[in-house]
Amino acid sequence: MEKQTPDLLWKEIIEDLFEDFLRFFMTDLYSNIDFAKGYQFLDNELANIVDKTIKGKKLSDRLVKVHLKDGTENWILVHLEVQGYYEKEFSERMFKYFYRIYDKYSKKIVAFAIFTEDRKDYQPAKFDYSFYETELNYKYKTYKILDQKEEKLLASDNPFALVVLAGLYQLKGEQEGKEKKLEFKEKLFDLLTEKGYSRKKVYMIFKFLDGLLYLPDELEDKFYQDINEKLGGADKLGISEEMTNLYQTAKNKGKLEMVKNLLDLHVELDKIVAASGLSKEEIEEIKKKARH
Repeated sequence: MEKQTPDLLWKEIIEDLFEDFLRFFMTDLYSNIDFAKGYQFLDNELANIVDKTIKGKKLSDRLVKVHLKDGTENWILVHLEVQGYYEKEFSERMFKYFYRIYDKYSKKIVAFAIFTEDRKDYQPAKFDYSFYETELNYKYKTYKILDQKEEKLLASDNPFALVVLAGLYQLKGEQEGKEKKLEFKEKLFDLLTEKGYSRKKVYMIFKFLDGLLYLPDELEDKFYQDINEKLGGADKLGISEEMTNLYQTAKNKGKLEMVKNLLDLHVELDKIVAASGLSKEEIEEIKKKARH
C-alpha cells in the first residue's frame, strides 16, 4: 500500500474537520466565530507570502480566514503549523510567518503549532530577539501530541480527539513495533464506529488514521479482513465499501508501480504474476500502456 506523508495527512484532516479542530484546541476563538459566513483556506496566499527565503518544510502549513460574530468586517487569520521533525530555527520561522502575514493583510493573527514528533524536550513556543536596546518577544500557542493522556482523549466527545489519539498511537506504534501498531489501528476503528459520528466524519477520520498508522501489506490485509468481519456484511454506517475501495485503490497503485519496475528490469512474466498476484493479461495491459 502506498504510504502518504504525515504532513499531508494532517493538512487534509485539519481542513476536513476545521470546526471540530477549533473547538478542540481553541474553545474561546471557536465560540466567537460566525461559521454561517463560512471560512476560507488561503493556500495560494500563503504560498505567495512564504517564499524560498524562509527555510523549513512547509507542506502542512495552513492559513485560514474566519469571520467574527461581532458583525465587523474584521477577520482573523489562523496560522496552523504541524511540526513532525526537529528544526533548530522553528520559532524564528514562526515569527517570520507572523510578520509577513501581518504586513500583507494587517489583520489579527492567531498562530498555533502542533508538535507531532517524538522528542520529549522539543516544543519551542517563543522567539526572542535582543540587540542593544532593541528587544522582541514573540509567543504562540503550542500543543505536543506526545504529552497527551489517552484517557482524556478517549473521554472527549470531539471527533478531533480521535485524530490526536491516532497521532499518539502512531508515536507509540513506532516504538513498540508493527504488531502493536495494528492493535492501535483496530482500536481506533472500533472507537470510530462506536462514537456515533456522521458517515462523512467517520470516513474522513478513517482516511487519516489509515494513512498515519501505516502497516506492511500483510498486516494491512489483516486489518481490512478484521473490519469486514466486524461489520459482518451489514454495515450500519454505510461506509465499509468506501473503506475497502480506498484501500484497494492505494494497494493497486502500489502493485502498478511494482509491475512497472519489474518490467523495466526485464523480469520474466511468470515471476511478475507470482509477485504481484495479477493475471498475465493484466500485466500485458500495463506493459502496453507503459509504451505509450
